[in-house]
Amino acid sequence: MKNPFDFSGKTVILTGAAGDLGRPITIAFAQAGADLALCGRTEEKLVKLAQETKRFGGQVIYSQVDLCNPKEVDNFVNMVCDRYKKIDILVNLVGGIIRKPSIDYQLEEWQWVMDVNLKACWLACQAVGKVMINQKFGRIVNFSSNAGMHGIPGYPAYSPAKAGVIALTRGLAVEWGPHGICSNVISPGFTKTPFNAEVLKDPKRVERILMRMPLGQVLPDDALVGPTLFLASDAARWINGHTINVDSGFNVT
Repeated sequence: MKNPFDFSGKTVILTGAAGDLGRPITIAFAQAGADLALCGRTEEKLVKLAQETKRFGGQVIYSQVDLCNPKEVDNFVNMVCDRYKKIDILVNLVGGIIRKPSIDYQLEEWQWVMDVNLKACWLACQAVGKVMINQKFGRIVNFSSNAGMHGIPGYPAYSPAKAGVIALTRGLAVEWGPHGICSNVISPGFTKTPFNAEVLKDPKRVERILMRMPLGQVLPDDALVGPTLFLASDAARWINGHTINVDSGFNVT
């Protein structure tokens, strides 16, 4: 069997590529031979990441993009198509959170969290989906969270936004499956990244979290690399509309 994790000649778009979870995944795709198209909010981080990936020999382009702006998303996708002529894989890693009691949430805060987690994911899927439908092939991997499946205090926007990512992906799996496109979700558990720095500073909160993680450890920042490459690979060609929980067993406790 041909190595399904050889991504030579594959074009991969990664949104939120330079984020805490995005960086190790981006580097892994580069190591596997993929041609990369990176976008996110911070150009400085994208430049640095692009330089890191070039040593593996593949092509890489990048752009600072407001993923909640349809025109900017479309322009980025057009740029990728002009350069690579196709898009094989989309990995949506963009996200953000505001943690505070629900009764103190301002509408503007709620809307921002919904937009950066759900709206941005949808706009990227729609823009890339048009290309994939035309070429009759594609792999989409969207990132949700355990928060999208469990009640967590202080997450009145993040939880419904991440639940929306799961529902959106299931809908796309059914609608776009006949066009040769597989759409799946990765749902990370609690991960050791700056994103969770505030929680990690509280030993009692960490202890409560670990009680529901049978492997007994907070996930390292590269824990999502293998599952992401799997869902993007030919090894997962018959997996569509599924959510993989990468959470040390949190969901079964």
